[in-house]
Amino acid sequence: MNIEIALKIINGKEIPAVTSLQVAEHFGKEHRNVLADIRKILDTDEDGFGALNFQRSSYLSEQNKEMPMYVMSKDGFVLLVMGYTGAEAMRMKKSYIARFNEMEKALQANAPTSLPEALRAYANILEENELIRRQRDEAVRTKAWISDKKTATAMATASVAVRKVNALEDELGRGKRYKSVKAIPWLLTEFIESRGMYSIVGKTLKRMSTDLGYSIEKIATPEYPEGINAYHVDVIAAFRSELAQNPGMLDRYRKGRAA
Repeated sequence: MNIEIALKIINGKEIPAVTSLQVAEHFGKEHRNVLADIRKILDTDEDGFGALNFQRSSYLSEQNKEMPMYVMSKDGFVLLVMGYTGAEAMRMKKSYIARFNEMEKALQANAPTSLPEALRAYANILEENELIRRQRDEAVRTKAWISDKKTATAMATASVAVRKVNALEDELGRGKRYKSVKAIPWLLTEFIESRGMYSIVGKTLKRMSTDLGYSIEKIATPEYPEGINAYHVDVIAAFRSELAQNPGMLDRYRKGRAA
């Protein structure tokens, strides 16, 4: 199998790297589970290893939707897949590491051998980084313009009556797309009701919304006229799936397991 390793920028430095999508594909894992493994590394990072070896990025799905992924260095890759077991996983780890080593040797062989060459190489890197920055900024501006235009068009053409009905449903937490934590119908079958439970579930859904590329909406309630957070039903479904796969998740608040 051809292992593709490319030069990527992590923490401002261009180094050989791979993506979480590649890891998911080659190791036969769901991409969301690979993202969860990376989040565990970053959540426990105390010495800056994560920032040096993992760079948050994104890709376009088949539905042309921007989705999160991570770019990682050789060290980040090794730490991530260290726990992946089985004969095929071992073969893939060896193949990746061999490819990393090949690319690093090639880069060392092409390294400048004199001060003028080093200065020219450094200048080239600066120019490439500036080009990447300009392209990134232009892409962000274009995306914002397209988003604003789509929003304006949708608002102009949508029925006033339909907008009012949808807004009312969302405010009550029963909208088809977004729900507040307290409006999740199955929540109290899994958790013991408490202020702490609602708070930690909200924080978990907020993190997962960011990881999965979904926005967090605001809905008004009599208690909170300024609005409370509401999360997309896809994020809520992913949260329930993760609960099923990880019985120890939020253990202190789970029914039958809380202390």
